[in-house]
Amino acid sequence: MHSISYRRKLAFGKAMAALIIISGCFLLVYALTGDNLGIAEAIYYASGMLIGFWFVGPQLILMLRFSFSKKPLFSYDHNHIVLNDGTLIPWSSIQKIELHESSMNKWVQSVPPFYRLKLKNRKHVDINTYHVLSTDELNKTLKLLRGVHNGAGTK
Repeated sequence: MHSISYRRKLAFGKAMAALIIISGCFLLVYALTGDNLGIAEAIYYASGMLIGFWFVGPQLILMLRFSFSKKPLFSYDHNHIVLNDGTLIPWSSIQKIELHESSMNKWVQSVPPFYRLKLKNRKHVDINTYHVLSTDELNKTLKLLRGVHNGAGTK
């Protein structure tokens, strides 16, 4: 069984960068408690704080979780893919493997890149990467998965 894992150093580095930004947001909260701010400055600081928490807060939580976890993103062998929740997806039921790049959702938050497995029953399964794989790692993993899928389909 092979597993696709991530570098914990990368997740820890991203967590520390997010922590610095969140610390700046807390400094803005502290600045808002001062009595010497005008209304324009208060609005400016409050909006900066909210934007920082909105965009960086979820990433901080995810990266901290991945920094201290040793769990791989997913595993596979020549028969099937095993997701983190224990779901087994046989290679024979997969029609196509795609990589969807990072995007924004309707709440303007970052959606990490993910692998979409299009199944033969017209459904799909998404394997999230949570921003813990680099672009090279994403592309190498896609190439590897497609190679195993094509090899499994010929046997």
